[in-house]
Amino acid sequence: MKLVTKRFLVVMLVVALCLAPIGCASEEGGDSGEDTYKIAMIANASIADGGWNSACYEGMIGAAEMNGWETSYSENVKQTDYVATFTEYANLGYDLIFAPGNEFSDAVKEAAASYPDINFIVLNGEVVEENVESIMADNTMIGFLAGTLAGLKTQTNEVALIGGMEITPAMQSIDGFKQGVAYVNPDANVSIAFTNSWSDAAKGKEAALSLIDTRDCDVFFGISSAGDAGMREAISDYDNRWTIAQPSDLLDQFPDIILTSIMNDNAQLIGASMKAVIAGEFGNRVFQGGLNENVLSLGTFGESANDVIDEYMDIVEGIKDGSITFDYNV
Repeated sequence: MKLVTKRFLVVMLVVALCLAPIGCASEEGGDSGEDTYKIAMIANASIADGGWNSACYEGMIGAAEMNGWETSYSENVKQTDYVATFTEYANLGYDLIFAPGNEFSDAVKEAAASYPDINFIVLNGEVVEENVESIMADNTMIGFLAGTLAGLKTQTNEVALIGGMEITPAMQSIDGFKQGVAYVNPDANVSIAFTNSWSDAAKGKEAALSLIDTRDCDVFFGISSAGDAGMREAISDYDNRWTIAQPSDLLDQFPDIILTSIMNDNAQLIGASMKAVIAGEFGNRVFQGGLNENVLSLGTFGESANDVIDEYMDIVEGIKDGSITFDYNV
């Protein structure tokens, strides 16, 4: 029996030594010996919500394709499970864990402290650590772009922004939106409503209907993720009501009411952090981009924007060349 056992152990040792290099080899590179990097995204709603989480997921996939990374995701994760989900991916040795919103910041801080060798990125966050970067589009610019278009288009001089929660990126967008409306139409009033949710489309619809009934708002901008879909559904039942979509080109969904989309190229943001990981330079920074950094751009214009598109594009060009400016108050 002892001889059989020894022979068995020798065979197993040889097998283990033969298999050991495979775990380090890239699936795409075959026997090249190059590492395969992995990124995981945690979402608090569906990645098919047609809004924020969809755009974030598509951004991760785009960045991964450009940089040769593998991807995973978890969706509809409850706030109480944020840390546990981050921990699961950290234990699996993911090189980068992507949190698509500032609401994940506390959970990222906790997980990152426990896993100093795992890298985390927070979209629209303010967290900066040795193994944490915050990445963001210029939220004030997003708001200003939406606000100028809303101010040009409104016929009732009542426009609205529907947000998810009162977090810093949302407040930055609101500040920019108000500045944009005032820049082109000082007579227009701005109404702000919050759904206090990122995943409840019905609350977005309810908020939009209320603003139509009480304020006669006719142009809407949404930054409430799933609530944006509910908002678009609500105003599609009315004549002469329009919306500005984000963060991807959504004109095909509601071509009669969407003026255009303010697109946020999350692939550029996430890709910048991927490159930092590969270069060994990750951490301790906030990476932010706008129109001139190719992070922000405009989607397809709907026919309902034809009467204001020329004036609006002059404003966009003015932002790019610096002749039109706005304040960063938040």
